[in-house]
Amino acid sequence: MRVHLIVAHPEEKSFNCALHQVAKQTLNEFGAIVTESNLYAEQFDAVAGSKDVMGFSEPSGFNLAKAQRYALDNGAFCEQIKQEQKNLIACDLLILQFPLWWWSFPAILKGWIDRVLTSGFAYGQGAILVPKKVMYSITTGGAANQDEMAYYKGKIDGLYQDVFGFMGWKIVPPFIAHGVQQKSHKARQLILQDYQSHLNTILKH
Repeated sequence: MRVHLIVAHPEEKSFNCALHQVAKQTLNEFGAIVTESNLYAEQFDAVAGSKDVMGFSEPSGFNLAKAQRYALDNGAFCEQIKQEQKNLIACDLLILQFPLWWWSFPAILKGWIDRVLTSGFAYGQGAILVPKKVMYSITTGGAANQDEMAYYKGKIDGLYQDVFGFMGWKIVPPFIAHGVQQKSHKARQLILQDYQSHLNTILKH
């Protein structure tokens, strides 16, 4: 199995990065081939635009979808996008590790989606990327009761469906860690153990 990991958190000492390390260790112990993209550490550019594509021009002005299809047909994507797309082509499972900010992806991860999951490559007529499996591992600010947990789940389900469901990928149940900033060190360690168990269950299916 080939697994590509995306981590989107600016602090290496964060709980998100701790979860990311658990994923790497668990996957390596399972025997998976693991690649990773640490978006903040690599200073991934979150802004889609004309710089993504070399040699594209339109008299009527820049159109992102048209530029992306031109780049795909002519091998004209910038190196950053080319490498991320190669990682997706090679993997069987994609795991996105991120904090839920304002009920959505951090801007840098949304930028990755905008720039890498391009028209003609990941979606649209004749898209060349074969659908994969995808899993989210997410931290939240906290859920005080079952109603709030259900609200979070609805938001996360939407984040799955609006991107990867639209692309026809197989959605793997997410791992959600609520309110980790308010928890003790012992409680955090238990969450990390739960994540390891979650991953082992997924890898066996």
